[in-house]
Amino acid sequence: MQKNNEQMKKLRLLYIVVCMLLSSVALHAQQVRSLWLNVVPGINSSWIMNQNAYGNPEFEYATSFGLTGGMGVTYFKKRHWGFNGSVLVTQMGQNYSGTQAGGEANRKIKLTYLEVPLLIMKAVPGMPYPTWISFGPDVLILLNAKQEYSREGGNELQNPEGMVDGNVKDRYKPVDIAVNFSVNRMYNLDYFRKMMFLFSINTSIGLTDINSKEWQIENNSDIYQGSHNFYIGVKAGLMFKVARLGGSRW
Repeated sequence: MQKNNEQMKKLRLLYIVVCMLLSSVALHAQQVRSLWLNVVPGINSSWIMNQNAYGNPEFEYATSFGLTGGMGVTYFKKRHWGFNGSVLVTQMGQNYSGTQAGGEANRKIKLTYLEVPLLIMKAVPGMPYPTWISFGPDVLILLNAKQEYSREGGNELQNPEGMVDGNVKDRYKPVDIAVNFSVNRMYNLDYFRKMMFLFSINTSIGLTDINSKEWQIENNSDIYQGSHNFYIGVKAGLMFKVARLGGSRW
């Protein structure tokens, strides 16, 4: 009986060791010089920093959300370094709501961009799951721009043409350059390490004034400040290994 108990203890110990080893492999083992395809949808809280009301009274910012999604590739060059490039369609813009010229007004600017972030990746050491920070330039190509505006009561605006509904793509520059920063966590979904779940928190800060030259109009204080895109959001998707270009495991 005692011998059987000892054998059972040894089996339990062996089982625990095997589970720990498998867990370690599942959590940490990725491959350097491996190429992955990413499919990522997400949602952002978007803002336009510095309101351009085209010479009309400005009013309060309101929360704005937009969807984003697309595909990309990730290349793990070394144990702690990698690269990521994506092509996304991203909804940006700004909502406004409040009192303008004595009336209750609502304004929505809806911008749609083809977004191309080109990022360097750096692994964060000591994390239980592979965790990376990414940073680099973000190129945004304007696809569409619309404005929705309504106001009840109030005084006449200085520039009513600025608040018209409809297509306003000519008011914005065709290309915006930004800086993108993200924190990414990856979870292996199969034993063979060919598929991972990706969760990331992203932010992009525009460096250039998005208003076209003809619509860079001073405000009521005779001051013009350039408008800049900004968003912060989350993405969640899948990564699929498509190639192994040599190298050893992490």
